[in-house]
Amino acid sequence: MEIGVVGVGGGGCALADALVAADADHDPGFLVSAVAVDTDAAALEELARVDEDDRHLLGAVHTDGRGTEGDAALAAEIAREERPELQAAVDSLPVGSIDATLVCAALGGGTGSGVAPAVVDVLGQVTATPVYAVGLLPGVAEAGGDGAATDAVADGPKRTDAATDPRGPDRPLASNAAGAVRALSAGADDLVLADPDVWRASGASYGAAWSRVDAALTGRLGSLFAAGEATDPVPERVLDASELTNTFGAGGVSVVGSASTGVENGRRDGVVGGLLDRFAGGAGPDVDEGEAVSVATNTARKAVTHRLSLPCDVESASRAAVVFHAPPAWLSRRGLERARSLIEAETGVPEIRWGDHPDPTAEAFRVTVLLTGVDDSDRLAELGGAVDPTRLD
Repeated sequence: MEIGVVGVGGGGCALADALVAADADHDPGFLVSAVAVDTDAAALEELARVDEDDRHLLGAVHTDGRGTEGDAALAAEIAREERPELQAAVDSLPVGSIDATLVCAALGGGTGSGVAPAVVDVLGQVTATPVYAVGLLPGVAEAGGDGAATDAVADGPKRTDAATDPRGPDRPLASNAAGAVRALSAGADDLVLADPDVWRASGASYGAAWSRVDAALTGRLGSLFAAGEATDPVPERVLDASELTNTFGAGGVSVVGSASTGVENGRRDGVVGGLLDRFAGGAGPDVDEGEAVSVATNTARKAVTHRLSLPCDVESASRAAVVFHAPPAWLSRRGLERARSLIEAETGVPEIRWGDHPDPTAEAFRVTVLLTGVDDSDRLAELGGAVDPTRLD
């Protein structure tokens, strides 16, 4: 699946930047174009991968280019007043040659929560392909819940410390996020959610957690989108754009999970070894069938039960897609069938869509799981009861 990306606000733009970097590590790639939209000029300047011509500052009249300070209502007003500017920003996306567009935003921040729904609406007017939102929830401690962190911060991976920020009072992170979840669920074709507390150790800094969130999401989304583009070696089964499109859009919200197990790929070390591998065309290591099955099933179990991007009841999902990424010798047909059956049993989703991505350079057997139509999540309830996931369809 080839995608375009629009980052909105500090957190969303940082995630879009990370997706551009991740795409460079995939062969073939999955990301065609990326755009960044923010009310904070300094945050836009800090981006490393999104082209400067594709970075767009909004609301300078209202904010002097310093951001909305967590004010979602102000951000929404800016989006209404500057809709032509939003239109111009997304016009650089080649909507006729991509399979879908991702709109990324940190939902606790003002710009992310206030502008992202407007971006989704604009895209819906100019493209016939799906528009998916990727939302980063505020942490429990950030939003005033239990588990105080050493830094309670506000708007995406490049955030300011709410305790020391001189620009304003505490921001309503939970209410911002609740409103954005409702708006994006109604406007986008699907909403993938991520919770930073999944990656934050108890009492530790959110600053370190947010970088891990970016790394995890780019790895998981990259695996899903790149799998259908792989052609050499030829996969046994391709999870293409149409199958992913049919997995998304089930109502509720979506989550992504992943797990990996280190394996031997049989590659020779060093430059000379690499040349020998290239010209000899080695078939990879001899792998015991029983070991291949064990690795596949154990990794699949971890992918669907450990560190999902949003804690939830996996049995509440209505659709699922799975990608198995590993050296070819480890992609045992029996192992993949057993792993897929295990995920079906864990989730209760019949006939899971799946594909494999044989990669001779891989050093791990990786399973990436997409669960859609999820309607039972205590984490959403922790936003204060403002979001009922069973009504987000």
